[in-house]
Amino acid sequence: MVVIVRMRYDKHALWGISHWGQKRQQFYAFATTRESAKDVYSKQRIITVTKLDIVEWHNYKHLDWIIVRKDDDKLYMFKEGDFNRLRIQDIEDMLLLLVQGKLTNLTVEERLAFNVALRMFTRSVIIQRRVEDLQLGVKSYQKKLNLTKPNTYRPDLKRREAYSAYSNPRGFIYQNKDKKNKLMRIDKLHKFSDGTLDDVQTTLNDRLKGIQMEYLPQTIWRQRDKDNAGAMIQAIEKQLKTRRIMQSLERFIGGRPYEGDFRLLQRTI
Repeated sequence: MVVIVRMRYDKHALWGISHWGQKRQQFYAFATTRESAKDVYSKQRIITVTKLDIVEWHNYKHLDWIIVRKDDDKLYMFKEGDFNRLRIQDIEDMLLLLVQGKLTNLTVEERLAFNVALRMFTRSVIIQRRVEDLQLGVKSYQKKLNLTKPNTYRPDLKRREAYSAYSNPRGFIYQNKDKKNKLMRIDKLHKFSDGTLDDVQTTLNDRLKGIQMEYLPQTIWRQRDKDNAGAMIQAIEKQLKTRRIMQSLERFIGGRPYEGDFRLLQRTI
């Protein structure tokens, strides 16, 4: 039986910390900006949280040190203030461990403090990134705001072959639903919907693998064309992955209805 869990944002998400007392706000602002001296960025995935060091003042618990084990079987240390220096994937890893009840090695007090710190940070990220762009109809989870439509027009596109590289500005020519050539710039991917990005990525993959399809041009790509296509595919995948992670994080903090059991959730690929 599927249990439907309907969750909403905590009412304090809109207020942030404005409803706290002055001394508590000052301590929070001080504590969350304290960073460790070393670089905490790593591409290894977090598999467990082994230890937390908590500092409490004015009824706020700050995570002074967080020790995690990653999939290279090494321990990594960072502070709560280092959250914005981690990959967004790391935040999802820690939240997933928390909501699935896998941190039984921590005390109830430690799990509660860890939960508050992660959700406060995640809410702030989502509030900053989640913008409904009515012009594009994109549910956006990106760093930039979609206030204008992407500039996809160039006067020379009619004479160019579809799904070929464009040099200035750097990007690829694609065909829209009306079979008209449009330009997708590699530095403006955040302005395109998931469907458009998926279509272009799939087509470039097919051409890169040499798959023969009627709708694809038959021109043989040079090595430079293949390199440009590979770079575009990676950039699109990164953009789509970031959006998937943001959707996952929003479920964890209660900003998006979720049908099912959190224990069955998997990490974003």
